[in-house]
Amino acid sequence: MIYEWRTGSRVNADAQIAGEMCARLEQEGRLTAQVLLDENRPAEAPLHGCFEWNDTEAAENWRVHQARNIINSLVVKVENKEPVRAYFKVEAQERNYFSIDTIIRSEDSSKKLMDSVLSELRSIRKKYDSITKFKEVWDAIDAIGESA
Repeated sequence: MIYEWRTGSRVNADAQIAGEMCARLEQEGRLTAQVLLDENRPAEAPLHGCFEWNDTEAAENWRVHQARNIINSLVVKVENKEPVRAYFKVEAQERNYFSIDTIIRSEDSSKKLMDSVLSELRSIRKKYDSITKFKEVWDAIDAIGESA
């Protein structure tokens, strides 16, 4: 089997080595995030460099992750509708989040958000493409992509 990192991935390791390690752990019935971490604790382990080992820095990174989770978890109640996500990141490189009201007031931001949505839909399609029950959904994603 040939392993690669998905587009946009920021993992700094050989995908083939990581994939083979994960396959081995899966065969052993032990593929969990915790086991993968534990297997790579030794400095000479192939994926050791993918993890932050400085506890102070790791703790700060975790708190930033929690802050992102807070922002991404906020929804807005809209009268007679299901709650909707309150904030979106318009560009992957940006760290700023904006309300949908702010985004739709800018043609450029709206287009970037629509491009992001389409990219996510394509990723979902790619991930689950082999599930033929969703063929109509996959076809609809393709049609939207062609018209964009």
